[in-house]
Amino acid sequence: MEQANRRQSDHKVEENILRDILLTINQYKKSIIITALIIFLFGAYSLYFKKDIYRSSAVIEVKSGGSKGSMSEGDFLGGALSGFGSANVDKDIEILKTFHVNNIVLNKVNFNTRYYIDSGFKQIEIYDNLPIEIKNLTVLDKDIEGYRIIVSPIDDGFTLEVDNTLKNKILHTLFNKDIVKLDDEKIYNYGKMIETPYFKLIIDTKSHLEEPLYFVVITGNRNLYESLKGSVEITQVNPDAPLIQIAFTDTMPTRANLYVDALAEGFIEQSIAEKNKGNNRIIKFIDKQLKDIKLKLNSSEAKLEKYRIEYQAIEPSLQAQTYITELSKIDIELSQNELKKLLIDNLIQFSKEKKELDSIAPFLMELKDRSTTDLISKLQESQIKEEGLRAQFSSKHPGFIAVRKQISYIKKKLILNIKNLKLSLSHRNKNLIKLQEAYEIKLKSMPTKERTLVNLQRDYQVNSETYKYLLRKKSENEMIKVAVLSDYRVVDSAYNNYVPIAPKRSLFLFVFLMLGAILGISQAFLRNFLNDKIQSKEDIENRTNLPIYGILPALKQKVIKLEVYNDPKSPFAESYRSLRTNLQFSRKNNQANIILMTSTIAGEGKTTTIANLSAIFQMANYKCIVINLDMRKPTLHNFFNVTNNEGMSTYLSGKNNVEDIIQLTAHEHLHVITSGPIPPNPSELILSDRLEKLLNHLKETYDYIFIDSAPMGLVTDTMHLMQYADMSLFVFRENYARKSFITDLNTLIQKHDLKRIGILLNAADFSSTGYGYGYGYGYGYGYGYDEKEK
Repeated sequence: MEQANRRQSDHKVEENILRDILLTINQYKKSIIITALIIFLFGAYSLYFKKDIYRSSAVIEVKSGGSKGSMSEGDFLGGALSGFGSANVDKDIEILKTFHVNNIVLNKVNFNTRYYIDSGFKQIEIYDNLPIEIKNLTVLDKDIEGYRIIVSPIDDGFTLEVDNTLKNKILHTLFNKDIVKLDDEKIYNYGKMIETPYFKLIIDTKSHLEEPLYFVVITGNRNLYESLKGSVEITQVNPDAPLIQIAFTDTMPTRANLYVDALAEGFIEQSIAEKNKGNNRIIKFIDKQLKDIKLKLNSSEAKLEKYRIEYQAIEPSLQAQTYITELSKIDIELSQNELKKLLIDNLIQFSKEKKELDSIAPFLMELKDRSTTDLISKLQESQIKEEGLRAQFSSKHPGFIAVRKQISYIKKKLILNIKNLKLSLSHRNKNLIKLQEAYEIKLKSMPTKERTLVNLQRDYQVNSETYKYLLRKKSENEMIKVAVLSDYRVVDSAYNNYVPIAPKRSLFLFVFLMLGAILGISQAFLRNFLNDKIQSKEDIENRTNLPIYGILPALKQKVIKLEVYNDPKSPFAESYRSLRTNLQFSRKNNQANIILMTSTIAGEGKTTTIANLSAIFQMANYKCIVINLDMRKPTLHNFFNVTNNEGMSTYLSGKNNVEDIIQLTAHEHLHVITSGPIPPNPSELILSDRLEKLLNHLKETYDYIFIDSAPMGLVTDTMHLMQYADMSLFVFRENYARKSFITDLNTLIQKHDLKRIGILLNAADFSSTGYGYGYGYGYGYGYGYDEKEK
C-alpha cells in the first residue's frame, strides 16, 4: 500500500514539474518567440555573408618498385628504380603536404590577385569570365596587401581607388594614422603600364567593364601556403591500395580544380626532378671522365699504330697475348676503382659541407653498397617524418627531438660506411698492384720489341674498355631518367560537381532556430527564477498551507467597477461565482457572516474584489452590506456611485447614527457604508466601541457583511478588525505581489495565532496559466449560478 502511495506521489510530482515547465514556457512565450526569431534572423544574416565552399578531388596511383632481393649485383638500372620507387604511400602523402611541392602549384594557379564585385549587400569573388585581367604585377610597398582596390570604368579608361574601411578612415581623421590612398581622380588606360607608390601593373580588358570591380593583392607564396594548407586534404583511398586522393576546398570551384590538377602534376614533376638530381650528377661526372679517357684512348691508339707500322709488328705471341689479357683486366679494374675513388672523395667532401645526404643515393648505387643505400632510404623516411612534426609541434616536442636524434645517427653511420668503402677500395688496389708488378717482372724476360708492343696494346685495351664502361654507365643513367616517369600516374583528374559542400544552409538555419528556442526557453526559466513576484497559484501553494478560495482573472480595461453586472456570464463573473460557492461552505448557519478583505500592500485590487464579491452575493438574493474601513485612501464609494460625505469616520467619532451612514445602491439587496471624510486619527477611531455595536446591529439585518480594510503591510488597523471577521481574505495580485509576502503572512499568522485566513489570487492571466474560471478550493468547482440566483 505504501509503495502504491509512493508511486502515486512520485507520479504527481512529475506531473507538477511538467506542468510548471509548460506554464513557464506559456507565460514567457512572447519573449521566447522573440528571442528565437532574433537568433534565427542573426543566423540568416551571418549565413547571407558566408561564402559557398566547393570541393575538388583527384586520385593518383603510386607504383612500387621491384623487389630489391631479385636484382642482380650489376643491375644499376633496376637498382636505381628500386631505390627510388614510392612504395611508401604515407611518405608520399607527407611530401604532397609540403611547401616545396605546393609552391610549384602557387606559381601556376593565380591566388595572388583576387577579383570581387558588389552583389546586394555583400561582395562576392569572381574567377571565371573576368572582364579585366591584371598582368606584370610588381608590388613596391607591401602595405597595399589585403586592401580592396576599386577599378571604376570611365569612358574608355578607368580610375583606381583604395576601399579603406570606416575604422581606418576614423583613425586617420582623429589620430592622423597613415592610410593607404591612391589618386582616385587620375584616369588610366587599358593595356598601359600603371605605376603607383604601391605597385606596378597592366590592366587588360577582356570584355566591357560596366560596374566597379575590386581586386586584392596578396604576395608571398609562403603566406599563401600557410593560409591555404588547411584547405588541402591528402589521404590514402584504401589502406590496401596505393592510391592517394588529393582534395582541395575553395570558394571558386574552377580554381579548386586547377589547384588539384596542378598539385598532382607538380608532385609528379617534382618527384622526377628529385630523382634525376643524382643521375644528372653522375652523368656530369661520367662526361668529364669520358673526355679525359677519350684523349688517352686516342693517344694510345696512335702510339700503337705508329709502333706497328715502324717495326712491322702485327700480332704478339700467345704468351704475350696472355700477359696482355691479364694485365688489361688488372688495369681496367684499377681504372674503375680510380673512378670509384673519385666518387667516394666527392661523397666525403659532400658530407663535410653538411649538404642533404639523401641526394647521394645514385652515387652509392654505382658503388654497389646495399647497406648504405638502405640507410639512405631510412634517412629519407625520417626526414619526411621530421617535416610533418615540424608543421604540428615545436622543436621541443619529444617526438621531434627523437626524430632529430635518429637522423643524426643515420648521417654518422652513412659517413662511416663511405669511409669504410674507401678503405676497402684502397686495400683491393694494393693487391691488384702487387699482381700487376708480378706480371710486369715476367714481361721483362720477353724481347724488347714484343714487350713494347704488349705495353702499347695493353694501354689501348685498358682505355678502350674504360671508355666503353663509361659510355654504358652514361646510357644506364639516361635510361633511369626516362624510367622514373612510370612511378606515378593520375587515375582521376580533378572533379567538382559544382555543388557547395558548405555551409549546409538548411541545417545552419535549423541549428540557429533550435539555438534561439533554447536560449529563449533558458531566459524564460532564468527570468522565472529571478522573478520574486507571485506568478501562479503554485507559487502560493509551495509557500503556505493556507487555502486558496479563488483565482480571479485579469481584465484588460484600466477602469474596473462592478463588472459582474456588465457581463454576468463572462469568465470574470464566473470566477466570482466560484469564489462565492467556496465561501458559502464556510458560512455559519442562521447568522450573518463577516468577510474581511485586505492585502499586503496597496494596488493589489482588494477594493475591486470586495465590491464585485458583494455584488455577486447580491445577485443570489443575499442581503449584503459593504463597509469601507480603509479610511486613509477610500475608493469604495466610486464603485457604487454614492457620496462620501458621511460614513465610518463620522459614525465612529459620534457625529452620526447607523441609519445616517447606510446608503442604498442601484441594487435592491446591496447597501454600502463609505469611509466618510478622511479623519486625522483613523487607528484610534477603529478602536472605538461603536464599531462592535455597529457590526452587531448589522448582523440582525444582513446575511453577509463585507469589510474593506487597509493593507496589512502599511498599517495595523486590520489586525484589530480581524477579531470580528468570520473569514479574513488576503488578496495577492499576480505578477505584482512579492513571494516574500506569503512568507510574511505565515509569520504573522504564527505570531498572532490568527484563524480563519484565506487567500485570493487576483489578476491572474488565465490565457497563460490555464486556470480556467472553474477553479475552486477544496470543495469542488462550484461555478455556475447559485440556487438562489435568478
